[in-house]
Amino acid sequence: MLRILIIIMFFCLSVKADQYDQRLENLFSQLLITENETKIKTIKLKIWDIWHETNDPKINADFFRGIGLMHNGNLKESIKFFSKVIKKNPNFAEAWNKRATVFYMLGEYDKSMTDINTTLKLEPRHFGAMDGMILIFLQKGKVDQAVKIYDEIIKIFPKSKSTLKAKQKLLNYNNNSA
Repeated sequence: MLRILIIIMFFCLSVKADQYDQRLENLFSQLLITENETKIKTIKLKIWDIWHETNDPKINADFFRGIGLMHNGNLKESIKFFSKVIKKNPNFAEAWNKRATVFYMLGEYDKSMTDINTTLKLEPRHFGAMDGMILIFLQKGKVDQAVKIYDEIIKIFPKSKSTLKAKQKLLNYNNNSA
C-alpha cells in the first residue's frame, strides 16, 4: 500500500517541463552572474533541453517529428507537425519557436515574427526567439531594432562577452553605414 501511495505522489508531483519548469529559474539566475563563456553556453544548453521537454504524450511524438523533418530540410511538412502541437497545446512556447524558425528558413518573415511574438509572450526570456527576431530585423534592414533586441538578450546574460561583442559589431556597422 505504501508503494502505491509513493507512486501516486510521484506522478502528482512530477515536474512540468517547458517554459514553466521550476529548474529554469535557477538557470536564468546563474546566467545573470556567470562571466565564463563556456559556462554560459552550458547553461543555455540546459535551458534548451528543458524547453524541449514536453512531458505530454499527446504532443511529444509530433513535436520531435517536426524537429526531425526540419533538420532534414522537409520544412513545409515540419510546419504541419508544429501546428498540430500548437493546436493541442497552445501554451508550449517551444513549438511556436520551432515553427517560427521554419517560417524564417522559408523566407516567410512576417509569419516567423508572429510566432516569435507568441513565443515571447509565453516565455519572455526566450533568447532563441530573440535571436530569430534579430535576424528578421537585419533581413529587413532594421538595424536599430536589432540592436534593441540585443539589449533585451543582454538583460538575460549581461556578462556574455560574445553577446556584447555581437551588439557592438552591429553598432559599428550601423555607424559606418550611416
